[in-house]
Parts: sequence; C-alpha cells; structure tokens
Amino acid sequence: MGEIVAVLSLGTLGAVLAFAYASVRAMEKLRAEGGRKSTLSRDGAAERLAELRAEVRVDGR
Repeated sequence: MGEIVAVLSLGTLGAVLAFAYASVRAMEKLRAEGGRKSTLSRDGAAERLAELRAEVRVDGR
C-alpha cells in the first residue's frame, strides 16, 4: 500500500512539473514574438483599446 502512494505522489509531482515547464516555455515564446498582453494589465488594456480604435478607423465605422 505504501508503494502505491509513493508512485502516485511522484507521478503527480512529475505531471505538475511537466505542465509547469510547458507553460514557462509557451510564455517565453509569446514574449519573444511580441504577443498580446493580458487585458487585465494596465498597459494591456490600453493596447487592446488602441488596436480596436485603429481597426474602427480603417473600417470607417
């Protein structure tokens, strides 16, 4: 019984580390490519509004 608990806990820890590693790599890729900022940040919201205003001007609406 003790072995199964150890295997399951190490497996869970390994899965969490793998997902964390993949998440960090994805964020680094987005930052390197100049991806969009979160709309929750101050400058991200301003950036999104500027994009929308520019889009409206181009469409002529």
